[in-house]
Amino acid sequence: AYYLVHSMEPAAAGGFRERDAEGARAFGEAALAEGVLRVIYLGGLGDDQGELSEHLESRHETGRILAEAGPPLLEFRAAMVVSADSASFTMLTDLVNRLPAMIVPRWVDTPSQPIAVDDVLSYLVAGLETPLDGPRTIVEIGGPDVTTYRRMIQTVAAERHRHPLIVGVPLLSPRLSSY
Repeated sequence: AYYLVHSMEPAAAGGFRERDAEGARAFGEAALAEGVLRVIYLGGLGDDQGELSEHLESRHETGRILAEAGPPLLEFRAAMVVSADSASFTMLTDLVNRLPAMIVPRWVDTPSQPIAVDDVLSYLVAGLETPLDGPRTIVEIGGPDVTTYRRMIQTVAAERHRHPLIVGVPLLSPRLSSY
């Protein structure tokens, strides 16, 4: 069974982290009860020992919960998936299309390995036959290029003949960025 669920918006019944945990637990238990032999999960790329955003911490926690509650887990960890239907990629292109200037936090200069959706799909299919190393096998996947979100913004902007001013600040401030 594949688990491809990610939430990010807050809700009256708790934030995305709580919903991700609840969903992973329910899915893992149901998969185990139905005799599923393995779960394949697409999570987020990031070092467990490093400083992770709340978003990435939730993705890693989802993997832990799936492995604890359900059948053996194959967890693919990917950075941004480049696709017209990818929420992260759509957000990046929307920023380029709409804003002449952007105030961005320092993480836009963090190295990343975006991956094409076709490559992700190939990994997901190959995951059916990938040998597992126990109850939780983690495989990091990424595209061939290491870049930054700043560089991705600049690349998309250049392709669209746009030249937004990008101003980095040393903190994450959604309110400041919203201006």
